[in-house]
Amino acid sequence: MRHIWKLEEKTGNLKWIFILLLAAGIFSSGLAQQLTSTNAQAVVLYNEGLILADQEKFNEALTKLRQAIDLDPNFIQAHLRYMDAFRSVGRGSEVAVMYKNMLGQHPSSALYHFLYGRALDALADKRAEFKKALELDSTYYWAQFGIGGTYMLESRYDEAIVALNKALEMKPDGIDALTLLATIYIDKGMPYQARSLLEQALALDSLNPGLYMKLGQVYSQLEKYQTAEKAFRKAAALKPDEPVIYYYIGLACELGQENDGAVENYEKFVQIAPDHELAPAAKKNIERLKKK
Repeated sequence: MRHIWKLEEKTGNLKWIFILLLAAGIFSSGLAQQLTSTNAQAVVLYNEGLILADQEKFNEALTKLRQAIDLDPNFIQAHLRYMDAFRSVGRGSEVAVMYKNMLGQHPSSALYHFLYGRALDALADKRAEFKKALELDSTYYWAQFGIGGTYMLESRYDEAIVALNKALEMKPDGIDALTLLATIYIDKGMPYQARSLLEQALALDSLNPGLYMKLGQVYSQLEKYQTAEKAFRKAAALKPDEPVIYYYIGLACELGQENDGAVENYEKFVQIAPDHELAPAAKKNIERLKKK
């Protein structure tokens, strides 16, 4: 999941606007620390695939991820990133067919009902497959997590919260569920609940840049902009090649009245990603701040 913040001026006041983009998050790989595979070679191939995907070498990434799946067919994260890589090269239509065929070979497998559901586009269809997985295995965390995700994407937040709490009953250390639940609380304007969940997740995975990004969002909602900036900088230290982080740091600096720091980070963002969708906004912010 990905959040982008837009800066808005109203009678001279600055405020955060949270915009939920229903797309794969820039930090999706950060949530993959709790890997479901114990096959060392499969994990190596998986990590190599992530690096290649991050470099936009998607065909090479597909090969590595497919090899990881061949070594460990139950490696859920490898399957998920494999699907994402297919979509990245414009071959998303193949994914549902591929996983439908796999399900045909394993009709009693909760895993393959979950994976087939993940490959589908319609949220109701996804949820139906996830429920079939739960019928086969009532303790299957990933299916319960998936159900919560579909409710969130439909903005059915109360149902999503119930579903994700059930997922956490199955797997109390489920970083994915903790993070998604925190995201819902951020969207609902409930920063204290979100912070508690993110702190639990960071206790499990302190090297996850996406968690620090979300924590920065929480502190921004609380108008603790210096603390937000610190969280964003931790994300930048872990993922220095991700340009959007510097845009967020710039926003936090600006809201904290640190205009020099804001300009520095906006400029760094534009330098790294001149064609990014947020680059025009960053340039306007730079121009405006330099006039002060």
